Amino acid sequence: MKDVGMPCIVQLKISKRKVSVIEEDAWLCDYVKIEQGDLKKTFPVYAFLNPGRTAVNLIAADTQLKENLTNPLVIQYRRENLEKMKELVQWAPKPAEDQEEPKEGEEKPFTAASGVMRFTNAATYRDLPKIMKKYTNIQRDFVQNIFTGVGAAGLAASKHPDPATLEEFHQYHKLLDIFASHEKLDTFADPPEDDFLDDWKSDESFGWQILNGMLPFGFKLCKEEIPQHFCVTDEDLEGLLGSGKTIQSEIQAEKLYITDYSEIYAEESGLEYTKILPEGRCQNENCQVAAPMCLFYSGEQFLPLAIQLQPNDREYLFIAPKSGEKQTESGEEETFDWKWLLAKMYFRNASFSIHEWIYHFTYTHATVEPFQVAAYRCLSQAHPIYKLLRPHIRTVAAINAGARTNLIPRDSIPAKGISVDAQSMVKLFYKTFNLDKLYVPEVLKNNGIVPEKIPSYHYGHDTLELWKIVRIYVEAVIKLFYDSDQDVEKDSELKHFAHEVACDGFGWEDGNTRGMPEHIKTKKELANICTLVICTSSVQHAAVNFGQYESGKYVPNFPSIMNQPPHKNTCEIDEKKIVECLPKPSQFFGVTAILYALSSYSRDERYLGDFKDEEWFFEETVKKEQRNLCDNLAALEVTINKRNEGLTRPYTHQLPSRIPNSIAI
Repeated sequence: MKDVGMPCIVQLKISKRKVSVIEEDAWLCDYVKIEQGDLKKTFPVYAFLNPGRTAVNLIAADTQLKENLTNPLVIQYRRENLEKMKELVQWAPKPAEDQEEPKEGEEKPFTAASGVMRFTNAATYRDLPKIMKKYTNIQRDFVQNIFTGVGAAGLAASKHPDPATLEEFHQYHKLLDIFASHEKLDTFADPPEDDFLDDWKSDESFGWQILNGMLPFGFKLCKEEIPQHFCVTDEDLEGLLGSGKTIQSEIQAEKLYITDYSEIYAEESGLEYTKILPEGRCQNENCQVAAPMCLFYSGEQFLPLAIQLQPNDREYLFIAPKSGEKQTESGEEETFDWKWLLAKMYFRNASFSIHEWIYHFTYTHATVEPFQVAAYRCLSQAHPIYKLLRPHIRTVAAINAGARTNLIPRDSIPAKGISVDAQSMVKLFYKTFNLDKLYVPEVLKNNGIVPEKIPSYHYGHDTLELWKIVRIYVEAVIKLFYDSDQDVEKDSELKHFAHEVACDGFGWEDGNTRGMPEHIKTKKELANICTLVICTSSVQHAAVNFGQYESGKYVPNFPSIMNQPPHKNTCEIDEKKIVECLPKPSQFFGVTAILYALSSYSRDERYLGDFKDEEWFFEETVKKEQRNLCDNLAALEVTINKRNEGLTRPYTHQLPSRIPNSIAI
């Protein structure tokens, strides 16, 4: 018998068999390995194979561009495999121009949502193609954690239906804390007995959470002057800036930073607000969200100086207590500035919806899904960019399908406890959305942020290091398969991929591709896109996701909705008044439950630099670069841990060992 050598194609067909009357027994196949003597060849699959259907042609694991292929049969099967994938993985259909509202009792046809980026053609998780449902344990863990959160938070709410003091709000998360410490919320170490919530009222804690909390680049350097609608003056800040210092002198010294939400929450923005429950201020009235601005000073610490809850109105201006003023609630001679505390709560409440719907959902989940859809449809599994991106995009469509069902709708579990309707806020931000807003190193630079100049800005420091490490890895892999920019420009599969992301993903409705090039022409441009996708899926998502329960479990620290309009500085405020403003248990228990579930790691999580569960690259040259990536991540982990040892408030959300490869929660 003639030895024809190792195969370059393997054909699989599964006999038809059923495990039940209605369910066929699909085969979840990771790979096929052929061995002949000392020779070995692997054919990656990592997908469900259905019985009784057309045979599946597997192409060997050799990483190649289509333009470099010479075997006509491999070229043919590579093309046919992509054609089959396009039938399997599809974009959500566009709404018909003359589509009418469904009649009573009829379901609305599933389509892409107008005014946002496009997603997979799947109304629910069950509707996803099986290639996107391989990671069922992750989805199961998420659902289980939702039920755990709802049960524990609901039980606490039923036992304590009406908190009378701020301290009593702690009782609502204590049961979940027990689950968190003994089960999956922190699988790396037991949580400390106390955390930054112990001094949540302090300006130091407020500033630390701005830097390292859920909106860690939601502030900018004041470069020229304070906006005119922010009415703070030198006289207001007397005693806070230091002797002889003014707003202008500190702007020139690059000491003042600002967050300004006034335009987002302006009346003409078109945001839709949640109605307050019967036990709130007034049944069927929309809640009111402040349109705040906050001025920060970066000295020995990063501290808030002034908060204004409405633009162009000094009656809504609140100034931080002077350093000599005592901020203790006990003691007859000591005073506490309840007005200032409530102003910080309204600022945090305005931040909550922006964090949840924009920085978390839109800027990570929703942005990455078009890349997954286009990659599965347009890039062969033998393509280097498919293999490079696959570990970081593989789970996002599945979790997003669940979010569109369980988180985004108005009737979802948390919706009645979050101030702003998700869809209205996503549509508002998508009008000006651009991928440039996600490239964190450039965002920080454009915002005038230099992490080394801001004390305790651990997110900024750690994130920039992670982006550098990932960028080095991406450039090294690209260099292995593209000798020149011309190779990138001529890559036909890459061209189709970029076109679909740009035109079918982001610009499907208005032609605005939101910064995504329709044709990637250079290695640098390709490295930019790949680095952005990988870091958004891993580094940035970890930063804005896994601290949500930590920040929001104690409602006064990060209130998701408020039951009273923002107060003026002429109002009398005490603890009782603040409690009346805060959400009721029936409003926030669903939010707390979701935050718990979102912050929980899955048992099947894979972390940055871990390629073991799905091996796509078999070239030793790439494996060397993967080892270099792991070495660089390990070195950064040592640096971060060493820094954290000297901190009373460690920052751990950017430890490489705690950053999942992809968005699965």
